[in-house]
Amino acid sequence: MTRDRTPAPRNDRNLWREILGASDRAPIRIRSILVAAFGMGVPVVAGLWLGHGEAGFTIGLGAILLSGATGGTAAPSGDRDRPSSAILPAMLAVTIATLIAGRPWTDAAMIGLVSVAALSSGFSRPFAIGAIRFGIYLVLGTGFLDGATNGHHDAALVFGLGALWNIVLRGLLADRLPKPDEPTQPARVPTPAQRRAHFRNTLRSLSGWQFVARLAIGLTVASVIRHLWPDRHFYWIMLTVVLLTQRPIEHLPVKTVQRLIGTIAGVGITSLIVAGVTSPPVLALLACPLATLVPVARARSYLLYSIVATPLILLVLDLGKPIEVALLTDRVVATIIGGALVIAGNITADRLLNRSASMPRRSRSQ
Repeated sequence: MTRDRTPAPRNDRNLWREILGASDRAPIRIRSILVAAFGMGVPVVAGLWLGHGEAGFTIGLGAILLSGATGGTAAPSGDRDRPSSAILPAMLAVTIATLIAGRPWTDAAMIGLVSVAALSSGFSRPFAIGAIRFGIYLVLGTGFLDGATNGHHDAALVFGLGALWNIVLRGLLADRLPKPDEPTQPARVPTPAQRRAHFRNTLRSLSGWQFVARLAIGLTVASVIRHLWPDRHFYWIMLTVVLLTQRPIEHLPVKTVQRLIGTIAGVGITSLIVAGVTSPPVLALLACPLATLVPVARARSYLLYSIVATPLILLVLDLGKPIEVALLTDRVVATIIGGALVIAGNITADRLLNRSASMPRRSRSQ
């Protein structure tokens, strides 16, 4: 069962060490590297060979992003290697994104669905992993389909093929590589009745709604901002909000600062790439190594992951379009705005929770 215990404040002197440092706690699996390498490389090479380079890049991006938690969310032990734990939320999100993309009410429907998913995340840890992934994929998929040039349904089909390609790769490699050691004693699993009772209890307190409120309000404000300036590329604000809003309230914005630094560095790398490279085959030679580095960077640091994933996403999302300096600048500005919204939501929710917790003590003292 999930618990939204507020973490103790960290020492400010260790903040930058935590932001810039790398962890070796998560193992780097050979299979993850091979899935990333073949997941991007094979469809890109095939697409270029058949004269459909954009489709190949899109399938490759789907295989990379739909293979795990885009935001670096960790799967519980035992769920990490199950394709269904990542693929089912992704496919559901892509299907829904196909139905709602390009409508006048797209943002409202998307925010409502993400909020419902966030609320269900309090039921259990597997529900939390799936709900968070669903929200990220829905926002990412809707933005991708809104900018698609070949129609929503065609783009969704091609993007979804990436998930199926990922399943095929994982199945092919599963029998050829050593499997990770299973835990000797499985963790105690709560019964369905215990999960339901715990979930009902969380809905009776403010802490049970704080994640939903922070996410919904942040996405709503981001939507308003992007519609006030429709000529800017501010959809990235919504993606930043859904990536950085975590269930526990983050007192020191480690992940937010990591994404900000990583996005700026990633945009800089993208600027260098597009300044002198316009040939799809050359872009393929650059995108494939970046994709291979994604699982390595994700296992070591969210900062490294942001640096590697940002140019990969930008290159594929804007493939075939001129990537201007203004677009890249908008990505950085949008990341700053999105990070500020997340931090503001964390501070506000933290104060409200502290005030709510102190009220019973005050009443008893009177």
